[in-house]
Amino acid sequence: MTAISTPQHETRCMRCGRKIKTGSYGPKCAAKIRQAAIEEARAEFSADQQARADELIRDGGLVPTNRVGVYRAVSSDGTASYLVHAAVCNCKAGLRGKRCYHQLAARVLSIASRRSLAKAA
Repeated sequence: MTAISTPQHETRCMRCGRKIKTGSYGPKCAAKIRQAAIEEARAEFSADQQARADELIRDGGLVPTNRVGVYRAVSSDGTASYLVHAAVCNCKAGLRGKRCYHQLAARVLSIASRRSLAKAA
């Protein structure tokens, strides 16, 4: 009796069609999608807030906590720290309901740290 060979299932990137091993997108396409999401998040903030968020990330002033998406941010003068999430922060501006650069930094880190992207609907 002869064995019937069945073709193996191939997964292809949903964006470029390249053959991939896991997930919905290949690593290059996933990186492009993450970068686009970061640029979109940054567009909602002023140039000054963007520069301050970049500095906060670059200086390591945003430390992840044991809660998903929640970070501890160091104040600009280094004397205080705040709990921050992409949507809220407990700094002075955040407590008044305003968007702060801590939130932008948290958004950027959250997007950048995604290991895989969910399938697009």
